[in-house]
This record gives sequence, C-alpha cells and structure tokens, in this order.
Amino acid sequence: MSRDDPHKSEASRAGARRLIEQTPKALAGLAAVSGVAYLAGSIYTKAYFSEFGASWILEEVPAATYFSQSWVPLLLMLYFGYLATTNLAAIGSQDDLTGNFQFKLSVVLVQYGSWFLLALLVTTPLLSTFGYITPALVLSIIGVAAILLLFSSALELVVVRYTSHPMGRPIDLSMVYIAFAVIAAGLYVVPAQLGMNWARVDKQPTSSLLPVYLRNDAERQYRLLFSVGERLYVFPARFEGAYPPVQGTTIANVSFVPPEQ
Repeated sequence: MSRDDPHKSEASRAGARRLIEQTPKALAGLAAVSGVAYLAGSIYTKAYFSEFGASWILEEVPAATYFSQSWVPLLLMLYFGYLATTNLAAIGSQDDLTGNFQFKLSVVLVQYGSWFLLALLVTTPLLSTFGYITPALVLSIIGVAAILLLFSSALELVVVRYTSHPMGRPIDLSMVYIAFAVIAAGLYVVPAQLGMNWARVDKQPTSSLLPVYLRNDAERQYRLLFSVGERLYVFPARFEGAYPPVQGTTIANVSFVPPEQ
C-alpha cells in the first residue's frame, strides 16, 4: 500500500461524514423550495387564467390537479433537487472549493447576475404594458433561467462559506443577500408575466391550443383551454372584447373533428 493511501482513506471518510451531516439540511431545504416552487406555479396559473377572465376555474378544480399540469413547479423542483445533490457531492469530495472554476464563476454570477435579473424584472412588465407580447414572453423565459442560475450560484457561496471549513470561509455574503432579495421578487414577477403573456398568445386566432367543436354549436370552432377528467373548459377561437367567453362542458358534448358540411 502506498504512503498516500491512508491520507486518501481519511479524506474519503471525512468527506463521507460531511455528506451525512449535510443531508438532513439539504432535505429540509428541498422541502422548503418545493413549497416555493408550488407557490410560483400558483402565481403562473392564476395569471394565465385571469388573462382569460376565467379565474373561476380555479375554484372548481383542485389545486393539485392544475399544479400537476403546470411545468413551472416541476421544473423548479427538479432543478433544486439536482442542485442539492450536486452541492452535497461537491462538499463531500473536496476540502477547499474556493480555488476551482465553478466557485469563481459563481462569485461573478452573484456579483452581476442580480442586476441583470433586476433589469429583466423592470423591463418585462413594461413590454407587457405596451403590448409587446413576444418580447415580454421571451424575457420571461430568460428570467426563469436567470433565477435558477443566480440561485445556484448564491447557494454555492453559502455552502462554501458555512460548510466546507469548520470555522467558516472569509467570504463576503452581502451580494448573496441582495441576490436572494432579487430572486424573491423574481419568483412573483416572472411567473406572473409568463402566465399572462402565454395566455395572450393562446387567445390569438393562430393559437396552438387544440381546436374542438361543440355538438350544440357545431358551426363554431372552439379552443380547449383546460381539461380535468370528463370536464372540459373551452372558448371560441374568434371572439370580441378582451376576454373570451370561457365555458365548461362535458367530453360527451365535444367533437375533435370538424362537422361534415
């Protein structure tokens, strides 16, 4: 056995101990961010249906049902779960993380990413207000990516500061606190803008929503807004005014092919 083997074995055991010690904290954090993810999904869903003037649907449908069909909370939970496991692995495999490229990149992203995200949070609502739907939608999607990236970078600094050395690393966390504050604002603004502008796209005659026909109104094309079990919520493909007349119906009253002329 080489002279370095005992040292490697001891380092591996120390890494394993740190990994075990941090696992409960990571699980608690994962539970917390799961709640945040569902909150963001709720904001997105309410903004989406409100743009149709159909917030009443949320009173008829259980929360778990429409959350399960929203990609926002699923995306956030999967990302946060991945983030927690990779950070734990990094803690367990290295004694000093401050010298690697990932840590240096995280420092840069925290320093400048907060201001970038803040600019997005100001610009996106302005574009929505003046009717620039597509640019606002694009910026909202970029905002989702910016929140995830900024959060992972800020979390990296916190992890290194408090867990990779018993006495803590001499890392200034003031920019991390600013980043978390901007992220908190972004978790409301970005889902709200994303839901509102996505709904505006879906209201257009060129919408990609599934076209359907009601048996008691076969001459008129409708769009399928939402469905749960045998219950469907539809609206006319062409309508007047800001809000389409959304109505609930049963699947037995719906045809998915145009009526024969």
